[in-house]
Amino acid sequence: MIQDYLDIEQANSLVTADISVANMTSEIAQSIVDELTERMRYAGGVNFILNMSAVEFLDSSCVGALVGFLQDLEHVRGRVALAQCQPNVAFLFKVTKLDTAIPLFDEIEDAVEELG
Repeated sequence: MIQDYLDIEQANSLVTADISVANMTSEIAQSIVDELTERMRYAGGVNFILNMSAVEFLDSSCVGALVGFLQDLEHVRGRVALAQCQPNVAFLFKVTKLDTAIPLFDEIEDAVEELG
């Protein structure tokens, strides 16, 4: 169940999602994106911060799911950011240059300051 690896808090239009799974599969990534999309559509979520501190690995399909979510957010002029990424995850976003579209932050507070 998604509650086993996703904890969401929302303050107005800012949504913070703590992801607590070490190995993110495409199924997990898609269920997270589905949940965040629901927040966007029905709860007024516009800006999303994903706390990735527990995620040690994610495959390319996970990146695709996040990019798809980012495209959906364009309709509401929303943004998504990643915080506290493990080195492997940060490297993936930097080497693919996706960190220009999905910014990476060392601390959640910095992401909140930028998106909030």
